Amino acid sequence: MKKIILHPLKGIEFENKEILELGTSKTELIQKFGKASSGTDKQLFYDDWELRIDLDNSEKIEFIEFIYGPFPEKTEIKLYGINPFKTDSHSLIEILTKNNVGEIDTTEEPYCYAFLESSIGIFRDSCEVDIEEMISEMKENGDYSDNEEWVLEDKEKAKYFWTIGLGKKIIISNNCVQHGV
Repeated sequence: MKKIILHPLKGIEFENKEILELGTSKTELIQKFGKASSGTDKQLFYDDWELRIDLDNSEKIEFIEFIYGPFPEKTEIKLYGINPFKTDSHSLIEILTKNNVGEIDTTEEPYCYAFLESSIGIFRDSCEVDIEEMISEMKENGDYSDNEEWVLEDKEKAKYFWTIGLGKKIIISNNCVQHGV
């Protein structure tokens, strides 16, 4: 497993102490870390690191997101001394809130949270309540026993967030959102 440390508002650090900073140009990224596994002009996917990199209009890194949670196969990430993919959703929200010290966008809770001061975002497609409701419906319809194995896998996954990303500081002024460096 490749070990990666997330440094909010700065970038990520690999186990060999190599650092990928927010604001790095696409050209420098490719020179330093090689060609992406796949991607577009604005998004690059690095499968070996289980992450996606978003580029701004100047082709500089503005957001790095780890997209293979909650059970990544190739990477182990750390943020604030914990692995966010092995930390239950309630505890993770608590830790991120404590370290954010400011506004949190909760408009899409319990699926998505944006910690605006630290510029950290977390996402999941379903939560435990969703799976419990699905189980109840399946039991009522007599479908549960046929689907129990994958439903229980989904129930375990729903305890955690599935992606975590960090980006440049978002500056809001005069109702205009801008990304700072």
